[in-house]
Amino acid sequence: MSLSKIVISGRVVKAPEKRFTPNNNVAVTEFTIGVDSPNRQDGSVDTNFVKVITWRDLAERCAQELKKGDVVAVDGRLQINNYTNAEGQKKRDVEIDASSVENLSQTVSSGRSSSSAGDAEVEKKLAPVASRPAKGSDKAADPEDLDAIFSSEDEIPF
Repeated sequence: MSLSKIVISGRVVKAPEKRFTPNNNVAVTEFTIGVDSPNRQDGSVDTNFVKVITWRDLAERCAQELKKGDVVAVDGRLQINNYTNAEGQKKRDVEIDASSVENLSQTVSSGRSSSSAGDAEVEKKLAPVASRPAKGSDKAADPEDLDAIFSSEDEIPF
């Protein structure tokens, strides 16, 4: 048994193009991503370009949501196509038949926008917890009391 599975991330360098198969009218979207790889000899960065093909609902979603410049993670099956070009040279194309595509640009940007407002909100909620009085007392818990609780081997406090 063999397995052809690949997970790769890169930047969309060719905007998604949606089309439909002539016989079945199935949606197909193709786009190209640039994947940076460090060069082993001199440490510079080489960029490899990989075509990604999506089908049906995933193709519809990619055509609507992805644009040139987005960073994506692609999960799918690796395909290598051999062909002869117009000059008679044998060539090889690498492409991915994608089973899932995640737009990391949306994830990162939504995380950033909520984090600045969210950090203040989290701090507001956490601040009262630190100064909350211990059960059965009107004063805040002493660090020595907590050390005594956590150093006891007889009982586990959770």
